[in-house]
Amino acid sequence: MSEIHIDCPHCGASFNVQLEGSPSSMMVFPCAKCQTPLMFFHGEVSELDRQEFAHLRERLSKVLNVVMNQDSSVNAVAESLKKMVDASNARAAEREQAETSAISDEAIDQLQKDLAELDAESFLEKL
Repeated sequence: MSEIHIDCPHCGASFNVQLEGSPSSMMVFPCAKCQTPLMFFHGEVSELDRQEFAHLRERLSKVLNVVMNQDSSVNAVAESLKKMVDASNARAAEREQAETSAISDEAIDQLQKDLAELDAESFLEKL
């Protein structure tokens, strides 16, 4: 078993990942804290574009579906990987939903405009 140290460039979390065997030159996985897609490439960690990560999950799902439909000894491994991909898709959907519920840029712009037009006396009267 080997271990690599990861510092998430998105949230700053620091954690160790235990691997069975030696680390690959490239690995893709979510941050342990914020679930941001990360890529470990030749010892460096970077945030993976979410659209690219979604594309990778989609391609992996297609491959796994083909493998699972064949009667072979790798079927159990493919089923396990398929569950991981499905869980990753669910987490991505949850993150997307959470991000869309944030305050919109339009709402912030309108608030700034309203604050700029408001004088001190009007503000105190509204309180």
